[in-house]
Amino acid sequence: MIFDTLDQMEMYIPVLPALRVIADTLDHDELYDKAPGSYRTRDPKVTYTISEYMTSAADKPFSYHLNSTDVIVVLSGQELLSTSWRELKNQSTSYDKKTDVGFFQGEPLTVLQAAQGRFAVFFPGEPSKRGIASGEPAPVKKAVFKVED
Repeated sequence: MIFDTLDQMEMYIPVLPALRVIADTLDHDELYDKAPGSYRTRDPKVTYTISEYMTSAADKPFSYHLNSTDVIVVLSGQELLSTSWRELKNQSTSYDKKTDVGFFQGEPLTVLQAAQGRFAVFFPGEPSKRGIASGEPAPVKKAVFKVED
């Protein structure tokens, strides 16, 4: 997992080369003004979804992917992201190979405050819980880039 500010994103390109495409997309595609929906980049292995929603204080399951990396960029608002132990995904009975997503309940290992100007990278097999309210539920707009392996 990586968690940092957007101005540091290019520093991580040696770890995840697709970050170059993501940084270019952030610079040129005016994501802050785009409507919710699914979009493509110049790289067929990198797509993204823009979503708007209210954060929630309700308990949510952790999710994980085995064949893709998620890069989360908060465009407005803030939410808490939580991580858990990678090994706990082995307890999941709900992994769907077709959609490459699995879910499980577990205790958080870390909690991060994702706000505008920050990004997070979750590599294959790294569980995360998203959309958690930091206090009262509040609106969030974010882009989630999916990097296929």
